Amino acid sequence: MSKIWVVMIVLSLAMTAIFAPSTIVGTMMEAAKMGVTMCIEFIGIYAVWMGIMQVLDDCKLSHKLSKILSKPVQYIFGKTDQETEKNICLNIASNIIGIGSAATPYGIKAMQGLDKGDKRATRAMIMLVVINSTGIQLLPTTVIGMRAIAGSVSPSAILWPTIVSTFLPTILGILLVSAIYRRRKQNG
Repeated sequence: MSKIWVVMIVLSLAMTAIFAPSTIVGTMMEAAKMGVTMCIEFIGIYAVWMGIMQVLDDCKLSHKLSKILSKPVQYIFGKTDQETEKNICLNIASNIIGIGSAATPYGIKAMQGLDKGDKRATRAMIMLVVINSTGIQLLPTTVIGMRAIAGSVSPSAILWPTIVSTFLPTILGILLVSAIYRRRKQNG
């Protein structure tokens, strides 16, 4: 992957040098300035949502949410130990409220708990990847924050399209993984 990035950077610099050599330094400096500005603006957004997750955790609401999600998680992932189930629930809950960066550590811990030491991914591991990849969200906080930073008149206008466009692929992904494993079991 790093080779691809190097090739892309070299090609873009070469094209800029050929077609607009006077803009290379100015464009690079402007892009770096925009990147730093955006990172600083995101600090506030992430601080708020990470704070909310910490408050939820301190109030034991994350455990209550885990209990609410535990039945569907048991049905989808099968029998797992309590710690792995909790990490799966917290991973899914974090993704649902739109803070994927908070979900990542829970997802890693859940994947470690699902690993049976075999060299092949289990059905539960594949299911976790599918659910994380489709990324069901009820509150896309990062995108709403990006739209607000960019000056959108209605940053939350994407709420319903996001819910629909993440809910349907998640359900389809769960159904496909289940169907594939059911068929694999039937074929022996």
